[in-house]
Amino acid sequence: MLPLLFLMVIGSVYTERENCSYLYDGMPYDRAAILTIKGLPTNLVFNPLNKDLHFTLIDLDSLQNDNVQTKMEQYFLRENQPIKINNINGQAAAVDVKKQKVYIASDDGLHFLNASDKAQFLSMKDEDIVQLFKPLHSDDLYAVFFPENEVYVIDVQRNEKRKVENVPCAFILAVDDRNNIYYECDSKYVKVMLKGFSEPVEFVGIAKNSARAIAVDNSSRVVLATNDGLYLLKPDNIIPTKLMDLDYVPSGITFDEENFYVSTNGIIYKYSECEYE
Repeated sequence: MLPLLFLMVIGSVYTERENCSYLYDGMPYDRAAILTIKGLPTNLVFNPLNKDLHFTLIDLDSLQNDNVQTKMEQYFLRENQPIKINNINGQAAAVDVKKQKVYIASDDGLHFLNASDKAQFLSMKDEDIVQLFKPLHSDDLYAVFFPENEVYVIDVQRNEKRKVENVPCAFILAVDDRNNIYYECDSKYVKVMLKGFSEPVEFVGIAKNSARAIAVDNSSRVVLATNDGLYLLKPDNIIPTKLMDLDYVPSGITFDEENFYVSTNGIIYKYSECEYE
């Protein structure tokens, strides 16, 4: 049974904007709650091809119970309506813009979203995939495999996977346009594995175990969401640049050109850049 959804239509959402009172990278933004839902929406991914917003919904009761497996469901938000992908135990999504395909990670391998909005098996049968990341600049598809949370690049055509060296594990993952890999592993600190190097570099100034989500914007900038705000991560500077303060703990982030989405417990927010005449 679908969770009870409290939806806000576009008209009412936009009338409740907060008068450009949020600053992101020095620019004023509006904020609107585009969805309220029971659970924790995470793994946000925006599809620029059709404007769908994909997310994984985590059941908090099962998350906090060590005796049961955490329950997760895969959704996408289309025209302000949440749609559940109900034929799979979805755990993450990634969009391949070049191939016009949406990949879905599950506890039974890699799937894709077909024309009927159903998950269809593609590769990695019986593998438990918990994270996906698809860079815009390359054909690589990065995946994190449970239980060791090791990072691999999947070759979908050959049904093969290649381990990413020098990245021991990842709970959040992003790759920039220079193939530098940003991740957070058991140390609870965010690091970057620079292309061609053998040892990762740790970012400073971010509190231990405070990283919650990571994404790459349309300018190939890596943005980290933490307990106290959004930070810009650069491969040549170990000190992050704070872009925005947050008054809640985030669980996901994704970008749509100059606008972006951030989720937290029970809510997905859309931040829209203010335009002045």
